[in-house]
Amino acid sequence: MGRISTQHLVLVTGLGLVVSAAPQARSAPVARIATHHSVSRSTRAVSFAALFDTETTFKAKAMVELRFRAREAISGDPIRDRDISFHLRRGADGASIRLPAAEVRKGVFAVPFTPPGPGDYWLAAAVRGAPSGTIPEIRLGVLGLAEGAVKVRPEDGSVKAVT
Repeated sequence: MGRISTQHLVLVTGLGLVVSAAPQARSAPVARIATHHSVSRSTRAVSFAALFDTETTFKAKAMVELRFRAREAISGDPIRDRDISFHLRRGADGASIRLPAAEVRKGVFAVPFTPPGPGDYWLAAAVRGAPSGTIPEIRLGVLGLAEGAVKVRPEDGSVKAVT
């Protein structure tokens, strides 16, 4: 084998930098998680992804259908509907409510979302009863008019509904 010249090394290194600096798509990242299976007591990795642009801003009181894909990471087998659940909370410290989910294809789930008002909502998924936070929550931003009085904070100009 011949020697690698300095020019070849610079070219290969430069290509690596160009590839790593390329902009990424704005779809949701795929979360690879380990969950606990209650029957076999084994740990299995799961691939979970939102099938919509997570940067989308939704409208208050308008129903949308959010879709997600969940599969076994190693085998690629779809997660069954009885093994996955979805929960929604409003704001950082809001109460969590369970959302219904329908399996529309093997491993693909549709979750209806009708935000009652503007604000930040957080959607969490759990596979086989995994602890909260095992799959990163997905932020859902909602725009609309707040009902009731509105307070504007002079220090930063933010707006908050007063209930």
